[in-house]
Amino acid sequence: MNVVPKTAIRAMPDALRGFVQAAYLKAGLNDDHARMMADALVASDLRGVFSHGTRQTASYISLFKKGELNPRADVRIVQESPTSVKVDGDGGLGYAPSFLAARIAVEKAKASGIAVGMTSNHGHFGSAGHYTRVAVAADCFGFAVSSHTRPFPWKGSILEAGGASPMSFGVPAGGQPPLILDMATSHSRIFGSTLEEIFPRIPAVFFKTLGLGLVCNALGGILAGMVSQEEQGPRKWEGVNQGAFFIAVDVGQLMDMGTFRRQMDEFIETVRKMRPAPGYDRADAPGGLEWEREQTWAKEGIPVGPEHQKTLEDVAREVGIAVPW
Repeated sequence: MNVVPKTAIRAMPDALRGFVQAAYLKAGLNDDHARMMADALVASDLRGVFSHGTRQTASYISLFKKGELNPRADVRIVQESPTSVKVDGDGGLGYAPSFLAARIAVEKAKASGIAVGMTSNHGHFGSAGHYTRVAVAADCFGFAVSSHTRPFPWKGSILEAGGASPMSFGVPAGGQPPLILDMATSHSRIFGSTLEEIFPRIPAVFFKTLGLGLVCNALGGILAGMVSQEEQGPRKWEGVNQGAFFIAVDVGQLMDMGTFRRQMDEFIETVRKMRPAPGYDRADAPGGLEWEREQTWAKEGIPVGPEHQKTLEDVAREVGIAVPW
């Protein structure tokens, strides 16, 4: 899905933002939350992360229309200390509480050196890289994970226990693109085959991703305040299934920021000059390709493939707005 479509039209970012914002206003979100959703989803498209971009609008609006998520969520701080904050999502999507928690964590880290943000009681929070970029923009190191509730049948395979929870690290640089690792801690979707077929060939990959996934569940789930369905009881909003956990570290309180930027630039530049992996035409560090696409597609327009077009055209008909092309 996150491959540039061979056949596509180009949609300019501002037009796409206006379309997405209008769609969420029609779905009942307030002005601030609709604008935030437009900015976040178009940012994902600009980076080529189409799986978490504007095409998600169809499923999100469906959750609002079916009454599974709260379109008028009252996002609020429920717990706070000098180095931590916890935000309640009030049954809405996870974007608003997660951006709030990440931004407050960064503010606290600039004062104290390091801080933690947590969220719960919400739905999908999108791409984890949104929140590490909040840290990077403030010259902080960022870490973000999310977890979602799901059953753990004791007869199920241990290989499925980690789920597909996302994890992101963000490290600032200078003139080079920042180092942004944004990934799901899953494997079957990558290889397109069953776990049992692939596991004997690369068991180490499965055990490592299993461990990462379980850490996401522990931090973005249990520590963030998610509880089991049995413990929680009946849900007010059935689409509530996620929590998130963020760390921000002020790099400037650990070493001279100018020196750090220079050394990161030298490091990333060296990596980008190395021989590409087999079958690829370029070498890059995580986040480099997304950074380049943002710069280029902001001017040329975002490539929108046929399936993506249809998804947004269906949204336009459903809510009664014009498509952005």
